Amino acid sequence: MKLADIRGLLPSPDDYAYFQTGGFSPKPKPVIDEVKRWLEFQAKGPALNEVHASMAEMLEATRAEVAAAINADVDEIMLNENTTIGINVVATGFDWQPGDIVILSDHEHPGNRIPWYNLAQRRGIKLRFLSMTNDQATLLDELDTFLAEGPRLIAISHVSRRSGLRLPAKAIISRAHAVSVPVMLDGAQSFGAIPVDVRDLDCDFYAFSGHKYIMGPQATGGFYVRKDRLETLFPSWVGSHSQQEMDMHGKLVLLDSAKRFEFGTRNLADQAGFCYALRMWRDIGWENVFAQLEAYTDHLKQALLTVPGLVLETPLPYAQSSGTVVFHIPGLTASDISNSLLEEERVLVSPLEFNPRSIRISAHVFNNESDAERLITGVQRIAERQKDVL
Repeated sequence: MKLADIRGLLPSPDDYAYFQTGGFSPKPKPVIDEVKRWLEFQAKGPALNEVHASMAEMLEATRAEVAAAINADVDEIMLNENTTIGINVVATGFDWQPGDIVILSDHEHPGNRIPWYNLAQRRGIKLRFLSMTNDQATLLDELDTFLAEGPRLIAISHVSRRSGLRLPAKAIISRAHAVSVPVMLDGAQSFGAIPVDVRDLDCDFYAFSGHKYIMGPQATGGFYVRKDRLETLFPSWVGSHSQQEMDMHGKLVLLDSAKRFEFGTRNLADQAGFCYALRMWRDIGWENVFAQLEAYTDHLKQALLTVPGLVLETPLPYAQSSGTVVFHIPGLTASDISNSLLEEERVLVSPLEFNPRSIRISAHVFNNESDAERLITGVQRIAERQKDVL
């Protein structure tokens, strides 16, 4: 398979110029077919030995693909339904005391806010919000100020969903580890959009989704916990399949791997689709995916900069950004722009909560020149109309 094949695998690629992969990606037909195939196979009888064994083998194949994609070991990978589950594993895994400090950023998704807000209300922890800025020196200076307070954890996005900024993750982690502070990265906007190597990053925890840039089924994702950090997380939610050993009288030994956080009956066929998507990208070559994303987003940025009055919020260098491009037009709300683009050009973009003016474009390798032309034509039309009003 080649990059050029991906668009043709989507159900209706020309109906819309789809720039919402950072929310939910469209799904290639072979991915959905794989889910159906495993659902039909399982429907023969989930309790049959050959069915149960095959489903278990498939799940472990998915775990291996995920581990390979981020350079982790299979024992460090929990398979789950979304990024927020991994975040909650960390949030509920510490013995929090009143006054404990957690560092977030002011660009975090509700999934990396609400668990910590909840702990602030229930356990009395304190939150610090790193001001997200494209000036890395300023960002790191503020981080140093917060680290001087002795926080227990940093929980921050690898790529900002609100600006497309690729954070200087290695520098953040290095500074944190120098004062014995663990770091959890929210990889929802990075996994599949930029290279992710947890060994190179040296992060303690990494949470990510399969339904965005991987183009896997909805409700797929994973969580990485570094081996030496496993025992530092108290498992608040466990159940059948979390155990290595148990008896009828209270003895319990949990699995010595991230699988201890997985339990109960789940929709395993979705994980088969996740596995298929990962193999698809591996066969194409991650380096080809990232090179295409770089070229396409660079093209979008340069084209957007020609629109009078438009303000580009995303850093120009791809090394500091990702597949996400964010802009605003002074005097217009994000809903004005997104609704007009959808109605007139059938271009789907995303407004952002708590930010009434900015528009997010999430590009992927299936987006083509026609999509870009529709987007730029629409934005130019809207900008011209706004200029006439002024």
